[in-house]
Amino acid sequence: MKDHLAVMAGLGAATLVMAWLPSISKKIKVSYSILLLLIGAILFYVNLPLHWPDPFWPDSWLCYISEVIVIISLMGTGLKIGRSYSLGNWKLPLRLILITMPLSMLAAYFLGVYLLSLSVPAALLIAAALAPTDPVLAADVQIENVENDKKDNSPVAFTLTGEAGINDGLAFPFTFLAILVAEGSFNFTEWFLDKFLLKIAIGVFAGFLIGRFLGYLIDRLPKIEGIKNPHGFISLSITFMTYGLVELIHGYGFLAVFVAALSIRYQEEVEGDIKVKMHDFVEEIERFLLVVWIILFGGSILNGILTVSGWKGIGFALLFVFAVRPLAGWIGMIGTNRPRLEKFAISFFGIRGIGSIFYLSWAFLQTNAFEDKYEIYSVASWVIFISILLHGLTAPHIMSKLNK
Repeated sequence: MKDHLAVMAGLGAATLVMAWLPSISKKIKVSYSILLLLIGAILFYVNLPLHWPDPFWPDSWLCYISEVIVIISLMGTGLKIGRSYSLGNWKLPLRLILITMPLSMLAAYFLGVYLLSLSVPAALLIAAALAPTDPVLAADVQIENVENDKKDNSPVAFTLTGEAGINDGLAFPFTFLAILVAEGSFNFTEWFLDKFLLKIAIGVFAGFLIGRFLGYLIDRLPKIEGIKNPHGFISLSITFMTYGLVELIHGYGFLAVFVAALSIRYQEEVEGDIKVKMHDFVEEIERFLLVVWIILFGGSILNGILTVSGWKGIGFALLFVFAVRPLAGWIGMIGTNRPRLEKFAISFFGIRGIGSIFYLSWAFLQTNAFEDKYEIYSVASWVIFISILLHGLTAPHIMSKLNK
């Protein structure tokens, strides 16, 4: 009977600390993701009676929890980007999508086959899962000033924010590819027309229409006498409605949520109005869920999830984080006229996180055809763990230098 009280006290204390962690992390120049990992380790050590991963959670738990966190984060990411950015500004994040992301997937695939000795379908899956940068753990390198999105925000912050918003949806076709190859039912024409072109098009178009319509209502209805501005919680309602509806009509919900958020922001210049409240609300929900996720991730690390893949998992993760993403990112920046430090930051901060776990768990729920499921989870956990440590220690320093 006392266990649930201990859980309430422990999680309450952890989420209370989160209220000050972003400010503390800026002051000490260490990402709050690292501090949350330490808190998770402490709670695990004192044996807080949570349902700790041992070291793995069931696929369904991983899928649904990570799914909710990612779509909420995508709504917040889209609401950060205002209309003051021109089409020309989008060239940099689109370079990362069209050049860096495919190169990263290709390198991850070959590392999966030749370093990890995975089967072709398993290597395709880990390449697809690690393709997207994470909108949840990347707060330190994204746009901070929401009311005036060009004030105190470097081009690096915009580029990494835009990349994280777009590529979470674009990893889905390649996850489908891995599943179809694993089941022996892959047909290139069918995959390309349906899973790639059609589902992406529906996601973008439906997200745009939903965002335009709801943005119009948010802007216009309060001008009618007697109708007040809605509360910020509608951002959460829009998130779930958009994601569920677009998935039901055969589109990619991740992409739709981000595009809908962008479309709402683009309705007008945002200067202290309802859209700022919408962003702030989803950001607070995201941070609460992030506390729970990272604490449990810390517990799974202490419970041995990293040991499953052995030295090969460490080698893969080190190569991917230190070499693959930076080199692929630098290639994507070739021909741009940005300063060297900006190119380096854009290339280096390819933070991986919760989205990768979602794609893996989602794929494992679709089919039992993948071999070495736990090894794949372990390798992905190594990548996330090293990314949290490396980028968490370097991002505050580099971003503060860029914003001077």
